[in-house]
Amino acid sequence: MVLTLTVEKRSVTETMDKMWSIVLNLSALDGTEVVINKDFTLKYRSGQDVEEKVKALLTEMQEAIDDYKSEQAIFNHTKLDTAVTYLNNNLTG
Repeated sequence: MVLTLTVEKRSVTETMDKMWSIVLNLSALDGTEVVINKDFTLKYRSGQDVEEKVKALLTEMQEAIDDYKSEQAIFNHTKLDTAVTYLNNNLTG
Protein backbone atom coordinates (compact mmCIF):
# COMPACT_ATOMS: atom_id res chain seq x y z
CA MET A 1 0.00 0.00 0.00
CA VAL A 2 1.41 3.35 -1.04
CA LEU A 3 0.14 6.40 0.81
CA THR A 4 0.35 9.99 -0.39
CA LEU A 5 1.91 11.90 2.51
CA THR A 6 1.87 15.63 3.20
CA VAL A 7 3.30 17.58 6.15
CA GLU A 8 2.04 21.13 6.66
CA LYS A 9 2.75 23.91 9.14
CA ARG A 10 -0.18 24.53 11.52
CA SER A 11 1.03 27.04 14.10
CA VAL A 12 3.87 28.48 16.14
CA THR A 13 3.09 29.71 19.65
CA GLU A 14 5.42 31.23 22.21
CA THR A 15 4.67 29.31 25.41
CA MET A 16 7.32 31.02 27.57
CA ASP A 17 10.17 33.41 27.00
CA LYS A 18 12.23 31.92 24.15
CA MET A 19 10.19 28.67 24.28
CA TRP A 20 8.03 27.77 21.31
CA SER A 21 5.41 25.18 20.49
CA ILE A 22 5.46 24.32 16.80
CA VAL A 23 2.56 22.28 15.43
CA LEU A 24 2.84 20.37 12.17
CA ASN A 25 0.12 18.26 10.56
CA LEU A 26 0.62 14.90 8.89
CA SER A 27 -1.98 13.97 6.30
CA ALA A 28 -2.03 10.64 4.49
CA LEU A 29 -4.23 9.69 1.57
CA ASP A 30 -4.97 6.11 0.57
CA GLY A 31 -6.22 6.76 -2.94
CA THR A 32 -8.65 9.64 -2.42
CA GLU A 33 -9.50 8.84 1.21
CA VAL A 34 -7.80 10.68 4.08
CA VAL A 35 -6.64 7.95 6.46
CA ILE A 36 -4.34 9.97 8.72
CA ASN A 37 -4.89 13.58 9.74
CA LYS A 38 -2.85 14.15 12.87
CA ASP A 39 -1.10 17.10 14.50
CA PHE A 40 2.38 16.70 15.97
CA THR A 41 3.89 19.19 18.40
CA LEU A 42 7.52 20.15 18.56
CA LYS A 43 8.78 21.97 21.67
CA TYR A 44 11.60 24.31 20.73
CA ARG A 45 13.76 26.64 22.78
CA SER A 46 15.62 29.40 20.94
CA GLY A 47 19.17 28.26 20.23
CA GLN A 48 18.44 24.52 20.47
CA ASP A 49 19.64 22.10 17.82
CA VAL A 50 16.65 21.80 15.51
CA GLU A 51 17.99 18.71 13.73
CA GLU A 52 17.53 16.49 16.81
CA LYS A 53 13.97 17.71 17.26
CA VAL A 54 13.12 17.12 13.60
CA LYS A 55 14.54 13.57 13.71
CA ALA A 56 12.37 12.80 16.76
CA LEU A 57 9.36 14.21 14.93
CA LEU A 58 10.16 12.07 11.89
CA THR A 59 10.18 8.99 14.14
CA GLU A 60 6.78 9.92 15.64
CA MET A 61 5.23 10.52 12.24
CA GLN A 62 6.65 7.31 10.81
CA GLU A 63 5.20 5.38 13.77
CA ALA A 64 1.74 6.78 12.96
CA ILE A 65 2.11 5.67 9.34
CA ASP A 66 3.39 2.22 10.32
CA ASP A 67 0.55 1.80 12.84
CA TYR A 68 -2.02 2.57 10.15
CA LYS A 69 -0.45 0.08 7.75
CA SER A 70 -0.42 -2.62 10.45
CA GLU A 71 -4.06 -1.94 11.27
CA GLN A 72 -5.00 -2.22 7.60
CA ALA A 73 -3.07 -5.48 7.21
CA ILE A 74 -5.17 -7.01 10.00
CA PHE A 75 -8.41 -5.41 8.77
CA ASN A 76 -7.91 -6.70 5.22
CA HIS A 77 -6.66 -10.17 6.19
CA THR A 78 -8.74 -13.09 4.90
CA LYS A 79 -8.85 -14.65 8.38
CA LEU A 80 -10.79 -11.65 9.66
CA ASP A 81 -13.17 -11.92 6.69
CA THR A 82 -13.59 -15.63 7.44
CA ALA A 83 -14.32 -14.91 11.10
CA VAL A 84 -16.96 -12.31 10.20
CA THR A 85 -18.59 -14.69 7.71
CA TYR A 86 -18.61 -17.47 10.31
CA LEU A 87 -20.25 -15.20 12.88
CA ASN A 88 -22.86 -13.96 10.40
CA ASN A 89 -23.71 -17.53 9.40
CA ASN A 90 -23.93 -18.90 12.94
CA LEU A 91 -25.74 -16.22 14.90
CA THR A 92 -29.43 -16.73 15.47
CA GLY A 93 -31.97 -14.11 16.24
